[in-house]
Amino acid sequence: MSSDQLSFFDRNDRERGLFEPNPTANKPSSFSLTKTINAPSQQVFDQWLIPVFIGDWMFGPNVQREQVISLENKVRKGGDYKFLVNRKGQEIEVCGEIQELDIPKKLVLSWVENTHPNEISQITAQFESHNEKTKLKLGVKLPAELSPQKDAIKKLWSTRLSALAKKLK
Repeated sequence: MSSDQLSFFDRNDRERGLFEPNPTANKPSSFSLTKTINAPSQQVFDQWLIPVFIGDWMFGPNVQREQVISLENKVRKGGDYKFLVNRKGQEIEVCGEIQELDIPKKLVLSWVENTHPNEISQITAQFESHNEKTKLKLGVKLPAELSPQKDAIKKLWSTRLSALAKKLK
């Protein structure tokens, strides 16, 4: 075999890597956000649990172009929740389970949207009280399949936290 033939095989091996699935391309990812809110931690925590409050800052026109259809939850560890919104003519269902409930310090939720029914995210909200203000630390763990959307999801949660802070001014 001549050296030209060898370089042909070598080049094909390198190019093959561009088209074959790469198992490390999408890995689970996470991000965190912190927001100081001018309200006591119990009041901020309640905003995460009471459906009518959730519709004011987590979903609806204060966050993005959508309308709240229904918000249901069972407030207890292991309790489930289901939020239904109409976003641009499509019904979006968000559901999950309350995995950890330490009122008014910590809340951990699984999070699944019907647009990605097999992709379970985890939302962790920690509430630290500081002189009638609350430092809210949000952690979001995304499965590998949602990692490419990480920036958009982070921006949405940032918008949600800003809407929550504005609501409690």
